[in-house]
Amino acid sequence: MPEIEFDPVDSIAAGAVGEPGHRAFYIQAEKDGQVLSVLVEKQQVAMLAERVQMLLDQVETQLPEAGTEIPAPLAPDVGELRGDPVPLFRAVAIGIGFDASRQLVVLELHERPLSDDEDDEDDEDEDDVEDETVAALVGDEGEGYLARLYFTAAQARAMATRGSAAVESGRPPCPLCGGPLDPSGHVCPRLNGHGRHDDA
Repeated sequence: MPEIEFDPVDSIAAGAVGEPGHRAFYIQAEKDGQVLSVLVEKQQVAMLAERVQMLLDQVETQLPEAGTEIPAPLAPDVGELRGDPVPLFRAVAIGIGFDASRQLVVLELHERPLSDDEDDEDDEDEDDVEDETVAALVGDEGEGYLARLYFTAAQARAMATRGSAAVESGRPPCPLCGGPLDPSGHVCPRLNGHGRHDDA
């Protein structure tokens, strides 16, 4: 499997490009002028943002020494996508962890789903605080890219904040089914075409 490692990144971002209803979501990292853009699903960005916050809160509780260093100030545009992303691959599995010895967040983007065997190996080899989110793609058994990105807790929080904002700036959800409301009209599956119509 081809592996890409940015250790550490110069920048890390999560966001969307396009108009609501026709957006593409990306995770983007840069190191030494090299830019890696990975296509992801909206739900993956939402879940990643949530898990990053949970992971960092857990780290602060279990490893209080991890928060003793004063972080360098971040630029105002930190966590934002840059330019028009050209994806190298689509991530179907995302893993996130924390390297306690280096006080860095580790993000893995897989082009294919993690197998149960790989999950077990990760659990045995990693004693650090970690949390993992996996999104599977049925029927993809081939070898694919693996991108491993290392970044600071401050960069992680900025990425999570930008990612959450991108998710929330989309179309509002239907109060009945939770699906996105389209300005041109929404056929709600919960109503199933049998909405109540009063004659009066």
